[in-house]
Amino acid sequence: MNQTTDRIVRCSDCGTKNKIPENIVSSMAKCGKCHAKLELTDTKNDTAGNYTLRCMACKTRNRVPAGKIDSRPVCGKCSAVLPTGELFKPQPVMVTDSNFDEMVLNSPLPVLLFCWAPWCPTCGTVAPVIDEFAGESKGKIRVGKINIDANRMIASKFNILSVPYLFIFDNGQLKESLPGGLQKHTIMMKMAQYL
Repeated sequence: MNQTTDRIVRCSDCGTKNKIPENIVSSMAKCGKCHAKLELTDTKNDTAGNYTLRCMACKTRNRVPAGKIDSRPVCGKCSAVLPTGELFKPQPVMVTDSNFDEMVLNSPLPVLLFCWAPWCPTCGTVAPVIDEFAGESKGKIRVGKINIDANRMIASKFNILSVPYLFIFDNGQLKESLPGGLQKHTIMMKMAQYL
C-alpha cells in the first residue's frame, strides 16, 4: 500500500498555509483561501526557496529557507526573532509622511519607492509596470508608492521636483535615485544587487 505524505506550502500571495499531497501535479495546486497558484518547489535543494531578511535589531542579512518561515527563525548574529510576516504583506504598500520610517527605513527587505502625483500622465503609464513588478518581487523586495502632492514632507526631504521618480533604499539608507519611468527589466537589474 502506497502512502502519500502531505506537505505544507505557504501561498506567496496571501500567506495562507496549504496542505498539499506529494503526488499532486504542480500546475493544479491552488491556495484554498485566495485561489492563487502555489509554487511547489523543493525548498531543501532550491535556492529560490530561500528568503533574505534583514534583522531589525542588528541589521544583519539572514537567509531563511521557505520551509523554516513558520518556525520563528532567529538572526544568526544576535538571535533576535526575524520578522517573517513582512514577506507576505500585500504589495505595493502605500507610503505616507507618517509611515515612511516604518515602511521604508525600517523595512527588513530592500525597498523600491515609486513617487507619483495624480496630475502626472507619465505616472499613470509607469504605475502598471510598478504594480506588476511588485507582484513578481513579493517576499524579496518591498515596493512602495507615495503621492508627493499629499506627502509634502517626504517630497521636500528628498527634493523631489518632478515625477515619476524612483528611490532604492536598503538597510535604512538611500542607495539610488532614478528620475523618470523605467522599464520593468531595468528595474529588475537595478534591484538585483540588493537581493
